[in-house]
Amino acid sequence: MPFWPCPVCGGKNPIQLDSCATCGTPFAQVMRVPDERARIEPRDAAIRSLIFPGLGHRAVGRGLDGLARGVLFAVTFGLGASLAVAAAGSGALVAAFILFLLAGIGVYAMSAVEAYGLAQGGDLLVETKVLMWALVGVVFVGVGLLVFGAVSAAHR
Repeated sequence: MPFWPCPVCGGKNPIQLDSCATCGTPFAQVMRVPDERARIEPRDAAIRSLIFPGLGHRAVGRGLDGLARGVLFAVTFGLGASLAVAAAGSGALVAAFILFLLAGIGVYAMSAVEAYGLAQGGDLLVETKVLMWALVGVVFVGVGLLVFGAVSAAHR
């Protein structure tokens, strides 16, 4: 079945759709000539992403991709910090804190490697829509663990 790729989220859409089923981008966006991407040295793009994930993506003209990585990093570390506070005496919450910490470090490192590759003319390592679904999962798991920690603390 023929499809058209969404230039914003990367979703594959049946040819009969007038807009992306995932993000709503109109089909006409596929035909637009892309703006010339900003030129930046790969090293500088990676350094910007090491300052904060997503800044390197923004520097190479991939602002929405950078925003997704920055938000996922911030939410992962924010929930991890919240779990660290709630983890007092709970082995399960300490394990969850370590998991969130490792996930945040993974997003941080991936963002820098990806920004370096984008500045060299490469492509994303992980599609933005995958990261957005990961963000939804992180929020649900994190909030669930925080509720578990609050209920556990209340029963002590």
